[in-house]
Amino acid sequence: MRAPTVHSLSLYERPGYRTLLGRIRNNARLYIRKQLELPRQEIAEIVRANLRAAMWFGVAFAFALGTLIALTVLVIAVIAIWLPLWAAALVVLVLFIALAGLTGYIGYKKLDLRGPTRSINSLKETMRWAKARLLGRSAS
Repeated sequence: MRAPTVHSLSLYERPGYRTLLGRIRNNARLYIRKQLELPRQEIAEIVRANLRAAMWFGVAFAFALGTLIALTVLVIAVIAIWLPLWAAALVVLVLFIALAGLTGYIGYKKLDLRGPTRSINSLKETMRWAKARLLGRSAS
């Protein structure tokens, strides 16, 4: 068996500027694609974090609908002039308003509104690095 020979590329077999520029272009495209993907992922994380707050807003909406039903019952009771039914409808109305306010407040406190800060910081860092490279200074 023969031992494999070490093959060194000669000057003419090395990649030229066209090949190197193609690699740079492909790497730049990949980098831009990754930079565009980062905000999407971060926004998806923010939405997942706010699902609990959305649940509380849903509960508050259900109690608000109950309030409208109770108001309807109250109006019917006042027209019919049945005092005990009217009093019961008024108690339900006040109770539902209190529950809607409480659940709405809890949902508001659980809400977390912010922008994609990691993406913004990454973009700023990239811009600083690119400016430093273009101006000939070190990236640090």
